[in-house]
Amino acid sequence: MSMGLGSGLVIPPLTVRMARASNPRGTAAMWVRDRLDELFTVEDFVDWYPADGRRGLSPARLAMVSVLQYAEDLTDRQAAEAVRCRLDWKYCLGLELDDPGFDYSVLSEFRDRMAEGDRADRLLAVMVDRLAAAGLLKRRGRLRTDSTHVLAAVRRLNRGELVAETLRLALEELAEYAEDWLAGLITPQWGDRYGRPVRYDRLPRGGEALLAYVLQVGADGIRILRAVHRAEAPPKLRHLPAVQVLRQVWVQQYWCDEDGQLRWRGPKSTRDRASRRKMEQRNTGRTSADGRPDPATARVPWSSIEIVTPHDPEARYSHKITAAGKRDWIGYRDHQTETCDDTGPNVIVQVVTRPAPEQDIDALERIHQGLIVQGFRLVEHVVDGGYSTPDSIHRAAETWGITLFGPARDDPLAGQRPGFSKEDFQVDWQARTLTCPNGVTSPPWKPALGDGHPRLSVLFPRKACRECADRLQCTGNADGKGRHIFLLPQPQQEIQTRIRHEQNTDHWRRRYAIRAGCEATVSETVHAHGLRNCRYRGLAKTHVQHVLTAAGTNIIRLSEYFPPGTTSGQSPRSKSRLQQLCRKLTT
Repeated sequence: MSMGLGSGLVIPPLTVRMARASNPRGTAAMWVRDRLDELFTVEDFVDWYPADGRRGLSPARLAMVSVLQYAEDLTDRQAAEAVRCRLDWKYCLGLELDDPGFDYSVLSEFRDRMAEGDRADRLLAVMVDRLAAAGLLKRRGRLRTDSTHVLAAVRRLNRGELVAETLRLALEELAEYAEDWLAGLITPQWGDRYGRPVRYDRLPRGGEALLAYVLQVGADGIRILRAVHRAEAPPKLRHLPAVQVLRQVWVQQYWCDEDGQLRWRGPKSTRDRASRRKMEQRNTGRTSADGRPDPATARVPWSSIEIVTPHDPEARYSHKITAAGKRDWIGYRDHQTETCDDTGPNVIVQVVTRPAPEQDIDALERIHQGLIVQGFRLVEHVVDGGYSTPDSIHRAAETWGITLFGPARDDPLAGQRPGFSKEDFQVDWQARTLTCPNGVTSPPWKPALGDGHPRLSVLFPRKACRECADRLQCTGNADGKGRHIFLLPQPQQEIQTRIRHEQNTDHWRRRYAIRAGCEATVSETVHAHGLRNCRYRGLAKTHVQHVLTAAGTNIIRLSEYFPPGTTSGQSPRSKSRLQQLCRKLTT
C-alpha cells in the first residue's frame, strides 16, 4: 500500500457550518485546524510508504488522529469512532460529514511504522517546527527535564515462573511453525507442565521441591535448544523470537558445572558493581572476575541485562528511593523536556524513553544531542540532582554549548567532619597541593580513579594531622590517620566548589524554583493521558506512546492557553498588580 492523498487545504463548507453551530466556542481539535492549519502534511511522511501500489489512507491524517487520540486518552476503537461521529474531529481533519472513516486496526499499523528507526522523534520534531513557525514556541530560553517511571504491560514473575513461562511460550511458537518436528521431542507429560500459563500458586511448595521443578524445566529447555540447533532441524526455528528469548533466559538463570551438570544460579550479589570489576583490590592487587554474571560465583546478572519476563524481553527491573520511600517497578523510564519561559505555555519538545535501570544522568547526552538537532541554541537546561554533576555540567557546556543548571551533591561525609569541608582547603593547581585552614600543605597529589572516572588523591601527613588541635573535627577519625581528600580535575572541581556555595543562597533557590514545574507535567501526562502504564510491549512502541502523549499534551495546553479569539502574543490572563510588584522585587 502506497501513501494516500492528503486531507486537502479547504474544509468542506457544510462541515464548517455544522461544527461551528454545535461547538461555537471551539474545541482542542478545532483549535489545531484554526491556528496551525494542517499540523502534519503528506511531505512529512514521504519515506514511510512505497511510491507504487494501491493508494491508502493519508499518513498525515493518521498522525493527526493519533495525536488527538492521546490528547483525550482514547483507545483505538474510540478514536476511530470519533473520526466517524464527532464534528470537531471532522473539522480538524477536513472531512465531509458523510465520510465513513476507517477501521480501528489502521491505527495499530500506523504505530508499527512509526516505531521504526527515529520516526517517532521526527514526528515530534515536525510538531515543534510548526509551533515555532506559528510563533507559539521559542528555540531560545530555558528548558527543564524530569523523568518518571513507566510500568510495562506485564505482571511480575518470580524466577520459577519466569523459566517455566519462557519455555511455554517457546513451545507454543514452535508448535505453530513446526508441529510435526516438535511432536518427536516432547511427551504427554509436557502438557501438564506447560499446557497453560504458569502461575505462582501452581508451582511446587518448599525449597527442595521448587529446586527440583526448576531443574526439570531447565533440562527440558536444554533439550529444545539443542534440538533447534541440530543440522536436521529447520533453520528458521532457531531464529524465532521466543526461542531467542529462551536461549538468553537459560544463560542468565542456569549454568553447568565442571561435570556438565545443570545448576540453578544464585541471587544477585549486592557487593558486585560494574565499576569495581577492573579495580585492583587494596590488599591483594588483583581484580575481580570479568563477565556478567561473574562466572566464579554463578549468580544471575545485573538488572540492566536480566530478562524478567518473556512477554516483554526489553522491560527491566529497577528501584529508586523517593520521599515516600522505596519504589520498585518493571518497565521503562520516560524523560520529558519542556520549555519553561516566563511568557507563553510550556511545550514538551523532546521525549526520551530508556530502560528502567538506566539512571537519569546516562540519558543526558542523548537529550542534549536531540535538542541541538531540533535547533535549540544557547539554552539554559534546568534539571534535578539526578542529571547534574560537575562532569555533566562541564561536558554540556564544552560539547553542546548548553548551560546545565542544577544542584551539586553535598559531601556525603560532611556529618563525620563537622569542622572543615573540602571547600575550606586552598588548592594550588600549579604545585598540585592542598593547604588546610590551619596552614598545613599536603604533598603533591596522585592520580586515582573514582567509579571509573579520573580523580586526584590528596593525603595529608599523618604526623601533621595528629598534632593538629582540630583533628577530630577535620578527619573524623580517632586512630590518628591524616585527612584524605579526593579532588576532581580542575574544571570540574571549580564547578563543584562554585555550585556548592551558590546553592545555599536565596538567589539561587529562586532561580531553581522553576524546576518544580516538572512535577506538574509528570502529573498531567500520567493522570490525564495515561503515561504511567504501557499500552504496548517493547521499547520502540513504548517510545511511540510517550511521543504521542507529549504531542497530545501540547495540543491541550496550547488550546487552553490561546482560546479562540486570542493571538499568540496575547496572554488570556493578565497578571495582577501584586504579581507585577513581586516580579519587580525578584529582578
